[in-house]
Amino acid sequence: MSKDSKDELARELTGELFELSMALDLIGNAAAGQIGINQTDLMCLNLLVRHGPMSPGQVAAALGLTTAAISAMAARLEAGGYASREIDPKDRRRILMHASPLGAERAFGLFDDFYQATTQLFGTASDQDLRRLADLLGRFRHLLTEHAEAIRNRPR
Repeated sequence: MSKDSKDELARELTGELFELSMALDLIGNAAAGQIGINQTDLMCLNLLVRHGPMSPGQVAAALGLTTAAISAMAARLEAGGYASREIDPKDRRRILMHASPLGAERAFGLFDDFYQATTQLFGTASDQDLRRLADLLGRFRHLLTEHAEAIRNRPR
């Protein structure tokens, strides 16, 4: 494959990944709206479900938000029954945010049909291809994270 062909394919893949990002936003907004929270709150809940209890500072760093914004988010998630804040048993000066099992089930149960459909879709690919895709997507996500940080740190 020529360098020009490879560059063109890289641009095409990057375009598809940006389109994928928009589609992920659409499904996230739809799910969040269905349960009465905003998409950033749903992203926080996803973090807590996938990674377990986190401090507000950890959540803020992961989402690129201020700790003040996380405090307001935590209050909204608590009010809706999606999460709770508790004192860290290892360091009583620290607060940890926890996803509530019922809140997580209510939020992510909306994706059950989607998970079944993706299982069927991925069933058509070999394990080796899926591992390559997972690796490539993980590396692309890290690249995006690095570039987002670089953009945030640019002088205005």
